[in-house]
Amino acid sequence: MAEATYAKTANRAVVGMLSEFLFLADIHREHGEADVLVALSARLAGTPCGPLHKRPGLPDRELAALVSESMGT
Repeated sequence: MAEATYAKTANRAVVGMLSEFLFLADIHREHGEADVLVALSARLAGTPCGPLHKRPGLPDRELAALVSESMGT
């Protein structure tokens, strides 16, 4: 997990969702709801995402569906 790639995107929905996640992360931290990164990740995983509207819609459900598809189940 040491390598990372950065690139521009033309997808404004992705940029909007990243901005929204940053805002929500700040709110959760301010209210002490997610002081640990893992807890914050789990909290944000249940946030509805507009770009996923044709799929399960929540990051945690999207991940589960992707894993299920890749395993052929």
